[in-house]
Amino acid sequence: MNIQEVARLAGVSISTVSKVMNGKADDISEPTRKKVLKVIEENHYIPYAKYRKKEGLKSGLIGLIVQRNNTYSHELIMTVEEVLKKREYQLLIRILDDTETLDEAIRQMQKRNVSGMIINTAGSTFYKNEYFKTVYLSDKLRFEESEKNIFYYQKSEAGRQIARMLLEAGHRTVGAVLLEEERFILKGIEEVYREENLSGQLINYYVAEDMEDIRKNGTHLCIAEDVTAIVCGNVLITGCVVEYAEQSGIHIPEDLSCICADDDHVLECISSGITGVRYPIRQMAKDAAGYLLDLIEQKRQSEIVRKYIPELIKRNSVSKRNAGDYKAKMVIVGSMNMDNLIEGEQIPLNGQTQIAKNIICSAGGKGGNQAVGVARLGGNAYMIGRLGKDSDGRVLYRSLGNHGVNLEGVEFDDFSASGKAFIHIDQNGENTIVVYRGANENLDGHQLARYKVIFQKSRFCLLSSEISREAIVAAIKCCKETGTKIILKPSAIEELEEKLLNGVDYLIPNEKELGKIISGNQSLEEKAEELLGGGVENVIVTLGKQGAYLKNRKYNLYFPSAPFHAVDTTGGADSFISALAVTLSEEKDLIYSIIYAMYAAGITVTRYGVQEAMPDKNTVGIYREEIDALYHRMMKAISG
Repeated sequence: MNIQEVARLAGVSISTVSKVMNGKADDISEPTRKKVLKVIEENHYIPYAKYRKKEGLKSGLIGLIVQRNNTYSHELIMTVEEVLKKREYQLLIRILDDTETLDEAIRQMQKRNVSGMIINTAGSTFYKNEYFKTVYLSDKLRFEESEKNIFYYQKSEAGRQIARMLLEAGHRTVGAVLLEEERFILKGIEEVYREENLSGQLINYYVAEDMEDIRKNGTHLCIAEDVTAIVCGNVLITGCVVEYAEQSGIHIPEDLSCICADDDHVLECISSGITGVRYPIRQMAKDAAGYLLDLIEQKRQSEIVRKYIPELIKRNSVSKRNAGDYKAKMVIVGSMNMDNLIEGEQIPLNGQTQIAKNIICSAGGKGGNQAVGVARLGGNAYMIGRLGKDSDGRVLYRSLGNHGVNLEGVEFDDFSASGKAFIHIDQNGENTIVVYRGANENLDGHQLARYKVIFQKSRFCLLSSEISREAIVAAIKCCKETGTKIILKPSAIEELEEKLLNGVDYLIPNEKELGKIISGNQSLEEKAEELLGGGVENVIVTLGKQGAYLKNRKYNLYFPSAPFHAVDTTGGADSFISALAVTLSEEKDLIYSIIYAMYAAGITVTRYGVQEAMPDKNTVGIYREEIDALYHRMMKAISG
């Protein structure tokens, strides 16, 4: 069409059309002007584009710039085209590849006189032109303040939803196989693990440059023995993982749960259906296209940023882990005693006679206490020890059973009475303890060998030294043969040989016990360093009111005490060890676990007795905000 045809259809002269197009229609009546503009509009007259834009006339053409490697380009194009067709617009598509910049693509759109543009590229930048209306589709995390008219989702949000679903199903150690452009998915998973104070080492991930790398390396590196769920970045990776699992005799979801961080109908046909993530491409494109047309037709000035949330499409590829699967199994090797607690103004000195204010008899012993502490905090406690065939033995056995401790490894001795402890407590809650080992001393290597099966698949062995040296050696041997981590409380010792300490994962003495292990005038830090040199992995010294001290290859760190007033410190160390073991078994990191354990111990020492004073998970949970706050302060101080 040319200007002559416009004049003919409008029934006016060419000069009249020219005046209207050039904005010089002061001497032309308004009805004539509108008639000319209507002809131009209805016939999509392209020349004089700048005047058309000035007059608010639309060309009927919308540009879409999309990246060539965009896996959602087909869905995006079809959706936008559907919206435009209903409102009598046409779509002009430009596929952006590596040889063309976004600026070049925009200039080409300008030459075609589009009325507006939809931009969906990896390098989307805010583009502003008084004549062009532009909206953006993006999966970016952040935007400049000047950027508007953005419709976006975040791939990290998909990772967050996946992590939440797996954690709620009881999974802790997960694998992730991703391409480089899918790394934001991993970021979301890591965010949730940090929020839950779970170690990032539980995420066994592989980020590859291409699919060939994934086929060769990614799958078998991520499906480790302890991984119970795997996250795949896209449908192709999911196919590779499923194929590898089938070849390895791994069943989905019975042995390995699987989630695809993308969605496609083919996932319905893989195994019994693979859970996927559906991104809001269609809704985003529909809303963005409609909004763009409103901007053009209604000359709207409002500018928006609208976020969309990916949707989990649940199928049959995620199995629940029973509470027992992660209710960590722990074997406790130690003493069981009947405690005789005597409370007075002060602890008797040589030649003194003190009047007791109170006497309490209750079940105790380092091993029994730790077993109850573990059970009350939700762990599977398996006790190995020895009791006498007497009334105390029956009371101790029944008490442990009532607390949910597995007593398969407990035997009754034909010759010795049950162990006893005589505990003197002063008005400040401090104590001294005299122990009669009794049947505890007859726990030997033969009994440990009979119950070696208990060590298998146990996360930790809680070991204390109120038993014979033979039993300690046998327990350490069982741990090393089964891969069970050792937590050793060196109580009631005169000497602890260095060779016994070699390979101990966590040694937890108080300051006096540390002095017995390493004599001399060295500082606490120097003694701990010496123990590390002897093969101990982590030294944690409990310091009573002063808190605790941690020394390992990574940390040299003091912890403040929990804010509690002690009335009986007898079970504080046992409560600390139990809580530490349970929290570590839940894959919390060591710093968090020590803080949690200090709060558990703090609660215990506000009560008389030991086993009945051990807190349950709900009680410690009352202080969750305080524990989290202290953890974050300490981690900030460490990193900063």
